Order: sequence, then C-alpha cells, then structure tokens
Amino acid sequence: MCKKYVLASSLETIEERFNSRLDLGTTEIPRLFAVDCNDLSYVITCQDPYKIQAFRFGMTPFFSETQMDLINARAEGDKNSGDNPHYNRSKAIFLNRDFRMPIRFQRCIVIADAYYEWSDKNIPHLIFLQNRDRPFGFAGIYDEWKNPKTKESLISFAIITTTANPLLQRIGVKRMPVILSRSGESHWVKSSTPLAEVLRMMHPYPYDKMNGYPVSEMINRPYFNDPSLLSPTGEKLVKEASPTVVTSGHKPHKMKTQSDTPWFKQNHKS
Repeated sequence: MCKKYVLASSLETIEERFNSRLDLGTTEIPRLFAVDCNDLSYVITCQDPYKIQAFRFGMTPFFSETQMDLINARAEGDKNSGDNPHYNRSKAIFLNRDFRMPIRFQRCIVIADAYYEWSDKNIPHLIFLQNRDRPFGFAGIYDEWKNPKTKESLISFAIITTTANPLLQRIGVKRMPVILSRSGESHWVKSSTPLAEVLRMMHPYPYDKMNGYPVSEMINRPYFNDPSLLSPTGEKLVKEASPTVVTSGHKPHKMKTQSDTPWFKQNHKS
C-alpha cells in the first residue's frame, strides 16, 4: 500500500531527471514531505510525456456518481486476496471496472522521492531507493471525473501496488507501490505500449536497491507537512555501504559510507 509519500526535490531537479517541463497551466507545488490523499502532486501522462502536471491524489473513475478517493490500484485486481508474496499469475487489474480504461489509455508516472510504510507493529518507516536515487517514478493511472452537480472537472490519480519484496516483508508489510525502472518509464507513458507489456512491468522493485528506517509517529497526523518527518528514529533496515578504498594512479582514496547518513541530508539541495 502507499498512503503517503515524499515530493521534496526542487522543480529544476525533477525537470532534469524526467526530461520534462512544468506545464504552462500548472502552478509550481511547494515541497511536500507527506503527500496525502486529496493533495495535488506532480505526474507525467501518456498524453503529454514531456509535460509535468499536477493532479489530485485519490482517483475518481469517470463513471462514478460521487467523488471517490482511490489512492491505490492493485496490480492483481481481485486476485491474490491473501497477498501471497510469491504470487506470479496473471495481473488482473484490467478486469476491475474502476481501472479497466485507465490501465490501457491513461497511465502516468507519479513523481516521488520516497514513501512511508507502516510495519506489522504499526511503526512508520520512510522507504527509499539506495545510492541517492531520487526522484523516481511510481506506476500510476488517472481519470477525469465531472461532478454531476457542479459540472466541474476533476483529474485525479492512483498509484499501482503489487506484492511486497523481501525488504518490506522483513517489517511485516504485504504490499508495495510499483516503482518503475528508468528504462521502463518511457514505455509506461507510451500510448502504443501493448497491454501485455504494461502488465509485465507491474512487479516488485528489487529489494537490494531499497532501504528504509523508522520515523516519527507525527506522520500519522493528517496533512502535517514538515521536514522533521524525514528524520530517522532508529537504524536503517540494511547497511548500504562500507568504506571502500579505490586507487587513482598511486594514491588511495577512501570512499565515504552512506550507512550512517540520514537519507534526506545526503542531497538536501535537491
């Protein structure tokens, strides 16, 4: 599951990373340390793969009579109800009425720096990619809904989830958002990508490229947005690196370890 995530990189960093530019009609979003349901957040869509737009987090299908808040869409659809981490059968998201059209024609990259997950003991953790690999993209879908009373349009998105990888399973988590590889991002927002290929992309991200650490329970406060949310309250789940000696000519140089550095301080200018 992915209830809250971080969008704290500067717009300049995001534009450079995704080779896209903020849409002229989109207002720049301030840094969000806990994107929550109903918040506006950056996405890149199939229709405009070189534009960064701001949609509402929590999708409402176009046919709904009332506004909904579908923050996640299961890759397996109604299958794998027990969240078996070894499930490797068909991805049935396309059979779900809410997601049938979006998964084919309305896919998007949801831009993020990290996300929050709660352990089986209800301890919140910040989950991120190793080696300062941020921002990155979640696999998302979106839809446009017209309020039947006010006739106003609302464009909103959901993040696709899949079974948890071994790193998340260590803290008792059963599901995780689909994180796109860099090579897969362009295929995800390519309108002509066949559905079969789209479905193959919805798999757990490699556990050995991820990390995390516990954070304050202040993350449980609705719409609380403060950089203190990123501060660790315990050790990282795995140690990312050990000091390594490399040689340049005849002079040895010691590489800095990342293991004891808080995630958000490693590249605080981004």
